[in-house]
Amino acid sequence: MKYEIMLILNPKQTNKELNAVLSEVKDGLAEHGYKIVDEDIWGNRELAYKIKGCASGYYVILNFTGDPAGMNGFKKDLALMNGILRTLIQKVADDYVLLRYEDLQTTKAGDAGAKLSKHAEELSKKVAGGGKLDDNKDTSEEDKEKLDEQLKAIIDDKDIDV
Repeated sequence: MKYEIMLILNPKQTNKELNAVLSEVKDGLAEHGYKIVDEDIWGNRELAYKIKGCASGYYVILNFTGDPAGMNGFKKDLALMNGILRTLIQKVADDYVLLRYEDLQTTKAGDAGAKLSKHAEELSKKVAGGGKLDDNKDTSEEDKEKLDEQLKAIIDDKDIDV
């Protein structure tokens, strides 16, 4: 089985302490029979809310493979480790490839060049524009006429009580 773990480490630690915690996690994986396939270190990032008094966290992503039988023991060991704010472990597909944080930052869509859906593009514009999006801008006169006709048909329908 293939897994991915996201670690948010306490950023108040020194680089030496961060490396020690990361080494302890990697040793724990090896101890429970897991092999690290890939890793991506994001570094310090702001958190959406404070966790254990920290407004930022040091992010690390590890992909690893191994037998699911060792997962419970690894999770218990992980819970006892100091310097970790949060963890998330998830099972991923065997053909899953870790996308690097740097790659995500250099693409327009933010997901390695994949095209965003129309709804996602509108939300992106809304976020980038400070929350203001002119919805009528993309609607053509022809579309407005069709909508008016549909609305009139609904209002005129005798089976619907308006």
